[in-house]
Amino acid sequence: MVLGGAGTGKTTFLHELRKTPRGRQVFLAPTGVAALQVGGQTIHSFFGIPPRLMNPDEVKPRVQVRRLLKKLDRVVIDEISMVRADLMDAIDISLRIARDNSEPFGGVQMVLVGDFLQLPPVVPLAEQEMLGRMGYEGPFAFNAKALEGREVTGVPFTHVHRQTDRAFIAMLDALRRGRGAREAAEALNAACVRPHREGAQPVLLTPTNSRADAYNARGLAALPDEGRAFGGQLKGEFGLEGDRLPVAENLVLKRGARVMALRNDPARRWVNGSVGTVVGLGAHSAVVRLDSGPTVEIDAFTWERIRYGWDEPGGRIEAQVVGTYTQLPLAPAWALTMHKAQGLTLDDVRIDFADGAFAPGQAYVALSRARSLEGLSLVRAITGRDVRVDRRVAGYMEWFEQG
Repeated sequence: MVLGGAGTGKTTFLHELRKTPRGRQVFLAPTGVAALQVGGQTIHSFFGIPPRLMNPDEVKPRVQVRRLLKKLDRVVIDEISMVRADLMDAIDISLRIARDNSEPFGGVQMVLVGDFLQLPPVVPLAEQEMLGRMGYEGPFAFNAKALEGREVTGVPFTHVHRQTDRAFIAMLDALRRGRGAREAAEALNAACVRPHREGAQPVLLTPTNSRADAYNARGLAALPDEGRAFGGQLKGEFGLEGDRLPVAENLVLKRGARVMALRNDPARRWVNGSVGTVVGLGAHSAVVRLDSGPTVEIDAFTWERIRYGWDEPGGRIEAQVVGTYTQLPLAPAWALTMHKAQGLTLDDVRIDFADGAFAPGQAYVALSRARSLEGLSLVRAITGRDVRVDRRVAGYMEWFEQG
């Protein structure tokens, strides 16, 4: 398990892990968007597990899946905080059956990456009750029966790279863990409940899609420019299992629009999360003046949905492209949901908690996007109902970090 807070280097670790050993590992994630980000496949589609509560005796991997599972050396799962205990056990059973091996996970090395103190798994109330009846102490991956009494190698990532202000880092850590959270919230309120700093245009983070969409619609409507609509192109199989597309299929941009880049530039002129203002529109591109300085032309990008398969001649597991989506990698950036902002680093952030964060860890996810206290402002004061930490998770993380 590789666990750590926001900005501690988990994404960099995943990039390095991808380099070795080639051909016998797969990268998986619980959602379609997270799978795109990690360059892999969703857990459900890879193992052929339906997205519902499953009894152990229902887990029967198909012949094609078994063939692939036999070849595996390593399974890497990102965003482990969103993976349910029953899904972890279904993975364990699938690997044992396919490999005819009674060891945990059929003897395959499992690398679980994420932060249980960020976004939790989605478990409807009825299924929470069912999980309890099935003997689970909680819905989290660490509650899986496959991990009970097993020796897990823990790799805590504790050094924060995103922020450098030690006082700010300490406040965020207190909110993440729930220890000293009231004092941290008071300090943040004293520093950040204010108009945003002069001359900067912040990205507003809010809990819901509807609220973010409304902010962005108002921002676009206020611009006099007629704008241009860019149509996304879907080819092959590109369903994201309930998730939204990475960019709207009908993307309307205008000169003056605030936008965010959703992919890194190969030439390193911008990164995923860079924010700027549209100053020109081409037939298939947008010219953006980045807040960080340069003016750049951003062309269409192609996202690839992959499915792992076995390459017999090469004797290796291969990521096969089964669908693509081509669109400008830009999103309106007057506002974003806190969920969509996960993984981003933003120089200027304004947070509107609206009626309160609705999931444990959500306030921490939002606040930790800011690079500095100077670039962070709050629409209203943080209250106790915004800072929600699941005690079971906090206890597990404390045990984990103590080795």
